Amino acid sequence: MAIALGVLTLLAASAAVYEILTVNTQIQARPEQPQVQNYSSEIKSFKSQIDSINSQISSMSGNLSTLNILKNNLIDIRAKLIDLQNKNDQLQTASTQPALAVVLDKSSYFPGDTIKIAATGATPLKVVKVQLLDDSGFLVSTSQTWADSAGKIMYNMQLSGALLPGNYQVKLLSGQDVESQAIIIQTTGTIYNSSTGVYSFTAQTDKSVYQTSDLIEVMGKGQPNTSVSGVLSSPTGKTYTANTTIQPDGTFYMFYSTSQPYETGSWHITLTNLGQTKVIYTSITSSSNSYTLTAQTDKLTYQKGDTIEVSGTGTPYTTVTGVMTSPSGNTFSSSTTVLADGSYSMLFSTSQSYETGTWYIGVTNGAQNSIVSFYLQSPTTSYPFTAQTGRSIYHKGDTIVVSGVAAPNTTVDGVMTSQSGNTYSSHATARPDGSYSVFFSTTSSYEAGNWYITMTNVGRSTVVYFYMEPSG
Repeated sequence: MAIALGVLTLLAASAAVYEILTVNTQIQARPEQPQVQNYSSEIKSFKSQIDSINSQISSMSGNLSTLNILKNNLIDIRAKLIDLQNKNDQLQTASTQPALAVVLDKSSYFPGDTIKIAATGATPLKVVKVQLLDDSGFLVSTSQTWADSAGKIMYNMQLSGALLPGNYQVKLLSGQDVESQAIIIQTTGTIYNSSTGVYSFTAQTDKSVYQTSDLIEVMGKGQPNTSVSGVLSSPTGKTYTANTTIQPDGTFYMFYSTSQPYETGSWHITLTNLGQTKVIYTSITSSSNSYTLTAQTDKLTYQKGDTIEVSGTGTPYTTVTGVMTSPSGNTFSSSTTVLADGSYSMLFSTSQSYETGTWYIGVTNGAQNSIVSFYLQSPTTSYPFTAQTGRSIYHKGDTIVVSGVAAPNTTVDGVMTSQSGNTYSSHATARPDGSYSVFFSTTSSYEAGNWYITMTNVGRSTVVYFYMEPSG
């Protein structure tokens, strides 16, 4: 721009000099006008200005390379500033991701109530665990639900009617995010109706599940100094009776010993006081040492982002905890409650940031422990899947080998189909380098003709063909 202005100034100055010279020549050509002004000094002045402009232009031309370097540096700086701005925007976006937040419909409940839970900031479309813990941190119950596409949760948790009064926590676990809300389980208390002169009658057990060596404790409130009778009934109808007297403060306690050979299963207790009746339900299970802890994953190999399911058996109504450990030692925990039939299922979420390699999950139930392992890998879309047989023609009794390349450490399944539609299955695990071999045995009873084998691996499939010759 500066060079262009210099050139324009030079042209303007040259034009002015030309005009002055022309005028001066015309004036000198007129002898009848002897009084002619001399413009020599002005012309010299313009010439000196033109020389100065020429010098400036030469100087600017000499600095063109410097200007180009400066321009390139400015472009590079601008690109780096844009990159920094983008990274800053990403950080701001990440920092504004909502944290897991839990809201309950109220802060205190009675046994048997339903807790209405609303939450935001959960991992969208992922499993969210909902747990109830007592004031000592013991897991009372656990369940699970799913977050919607916006990370929101609406869930109703049903409280057991056998819960003891006290302080509890409702805990939600979404991925690595954990949020809790404290609640109070209240007792219904002794309510006296002055118009009828009748006290309300309440009753509950200290636990919802007992083992055969436990003592069953029934507690409640009623009209002071009156009698309470209780009948404990087994799953097959056997009954056991106990009686007690309500204390002056309106409370009562009743006990049943389970040391005798009680049946396992669902029991109920019918309690009566002054014509009022309450029925409470409980379960009796065998002693813990009669249950063996087992654990297994639903697959041997997972991709980053998969949900890992650990299932097995344990002591009914007890807590199973799992600690998932990465190859470098990072740990992630989960827990659940064993169902009445002794089965359980526990979930672990993974993300793209998790390490690849062999992971371990340590599972604990009471004093028993078990360890399972699995392989976590990156998504397999970058791995090819190929299959081919060793020959195109086989004799009956030959072993057919299908080999190829698949996603490392994943299962390769094969289904061999005869000309009439009979099928035979086999499978193998791809080696760490991706190679695999699947074997199919044949016998003399196999059909002659055209056969084909369908091979599958993590959602992909391919088909190979061969011919089985008739018996010679």
